[in-house]
Amino acid sequence: MKKNPLLKIALTHLFSKKRQTIVAMLGVTFGIAIFIFQAGLMSGFQAFFIEETVNTTANIRIFNEAAKNRPSILDKINTQKDHWNIVQNQKPKDEQTKIKNGYQIISILENDPRVAGVSPFLGSQAIFKVGIAQIAGRVSGVDIVKENILFNVSKNMRQGDITKLETIPNGIILGDGLADLLGAKINDNISVVSPLGVNLDMKIVGINHSGLTDVDKSRAYINIRNAQKLLQVDGSYITDINIKLKDFSLSEELAKFYNSKFGFRSVDWKEANASVFSVFKIQNMVTYLIIVSILVVSGFGIFNILMMIIYEKMPDIAILKAIGYKDRDIKIIFLTESLIIGTFGGLLGLLVGFLMQKIVGNIRMDIKGFVSMEYLHFNSTPGFYLFAFVFGLITTAVAGYMPARKAAKVDAIDIIRSK
Repeated sequence: MKKNPLLKIALTHLFSKKRQTIVAMLGVTFGIAIFIFQAGLMSGFQAFFIEETVNTTANIRIFNEAAKNRPSILDKINTQKDHWNIVQNQKPKDEQTKIKNGYQIISILENDPRVAGVSPFLGSQAIFKVGIAQIAGRVSGVDIVKENILFNVSKNMRQGDITKLETIPNGIILGDGLADLLGAKINDNISVVSPLGVNLDMKIVGINHSGLTDVDKSRAYINIRNAQKLLQVDGSYITDINIKLKDFSLSEELAKFYNSKFGFRSVDWKEANASVFSVFKIQNMVTYLIIVSILVVSGFGIFNILMMIIYEKMPDIAILKAIGYKDRDIKIIFLTESLIIGTFGGLLGLLVGFLMQKIVGNIRMDIKGFVSMEYLHFNSTPGFYLFAFVFGLITTAVAGYMPARKAAKVDAIDIIRSK
């Protein structure tokens, strides 16, 4: 400090007004802490949702999309623009959503080196009956061994064993939310009724929890052969092919490729959850606007405090200039004061934000909403903390520039004459 008298002068100014200095530091601390907590919570939740989505849903889903605007034969024959061709009832009532040659496509996909696993799927709406309880839901006809490779179904089992879906001919695995709604438990008997009126008596062999609330309240796994019985279709009938990739970042590119190769609609996981990601964008925008507003307010606090110091230290500034300090030195003094406030306030903010994350993150929440979480998840990567600190430091530096500039322009002769 002896080698740097400018730093000593800056510290003297700050310590001479301890309360104002502490208030300014706390403003920065509060802004950084809220930044760490709020942005960490939002990005942590989004990362958790993406992880749950990637782990519980297909990276790519191939299905047969029903044609909405089917061109008529007359439209193909008569292409003149000044003629109208009207055909009534051209849309069939019972158009099948079957994927033709589905198992051959699965065989091709399994030989693709970019694919980690492929599973056939046959889904349908159904009514589940246990005693007097009746709940509408969805049956997922699957090859449970392949489904487990894709989505690690066995890890999410609350009760029972997935292998019983293969060994017990009429076995069914319920989502835990659906089981609660039905008041059903493992080894209970349940009736499943398809939209065609087909009724199958089944035995509950497991309870599953995926973490996605809506899915757990409506989904049940059954053997794909039983799903074909419910819909009265042949053994080659499947409606979807679910694909798990070794690198899920390739999902968008490969979805387009499979769409053109096989001629069926291919949707990647991002497109399937586009509405959710649009909500995330709005959340991020609102979060960062709030945080920037807090830091701007704390910046105004620093600005006001430094301006007060300048007016109170006018005689000191005059003396410094009289003994040879230049305008640049005066500017450095007050910029140093703002940076000291920003540095210590920012470091304290990082610590407070970290402690807030740890304390709140260890409180059991048992959230039942869009996704189920026992504890809140926070983003605590070092780069995130570095960004928050640098952003806060820049804010304080900008807030201190104008007072520093004003102090440098003070005329020492005018001050001395006024005294």
